[in-house]
Amino acid sequence: MSTDDTTQNPEQAADLAALHAMAQAEAPAPGAASAEPADRPPADLARELAGLITMAVATLGPAFPSLKGIYTPEVTEAAAQSVAAVCHKHGWLQAGLMGRWGEEIACLVIVGPLVYQTAQGVRADLAARAKPAERIEGPNLAAPVPAPAPVQKTVTFGAMPAGEGAA
Repeated sequence: MSTDDTTQNPEQAADLAALHAMAQAEAPAPGAASAEPADRPPADLARELAGLITMAVATLGPAFPSLKGIYTPEVTEAAAQSVAAVCHKHGWLQAGLMGRWGEEIACLVIVGPLVYQTAQGVRADLAARAKPAERIEGPNLAAPVPAPAPVQKTVTFGAMPAGEGAA
């Protein structure tokens, strides 16, 4: 027994038509990429990748000075463009590099090396505290002072008598 919803109650039929219209407006068109949230502008993946590389080099640069010479602005831009092209081709990261986890990932990238450097500094401080301080060698004030040699009251001019003298 099939009944038509529009014949039973006109008010329900109007509500049903309104719900269908709202569902059609919200549904993405077939084959279209998923829409981004309304509060977020479209992602420029290449710019985000270049920014991430630049931030990583700046953060890790003090620990690894060679990175600054390797990741020049030109190299960073070229790498970001090529990775963004591959991501676009395969439909990856279309909502942006970090999506809704951007703040957490940025925090990890910045705070992670800071935690590592802090741990290294604390270890070095503890190791320095554990070693006894190096002492500068000076005169040993605790050693006994030798007694002066006996003084002779004679003065000899000329040749020394036999039996005396330098050996």
